[in-house]
Amino acid sequence: MTATTRPMPCPRCGTAMNHHADKLVETSSRRDAPDIDAALGGIVEETHACPTCGNVEFRRARGPA
Repeated sequence: MTATTRPMPCPRCGTAMNHHADKLVETSSRRDAPDIDAALGGIVEETHACPTCGNVEFRRARGPA
C-alpha cells in the first residue's frame, strides 16, 4: 500500500479528488505480474471520488519511492 497518495485530478472537471480507499485485486494475468505485491498476493488499487462532480476513478497504487 502507499504511504502517501499523490493527488489525482478529476478527468471530468479538474478538481483534486479525495482518496477514499485502497482495494486488493487478486489477479493471475501475466500482464499484471510485475505489479503484483507478493506479500499481499495481488495488486492494490486506489479509489478516488471528486467532491465537485461526483466522478469516481480507480488507479493502481504505487509502492514507496
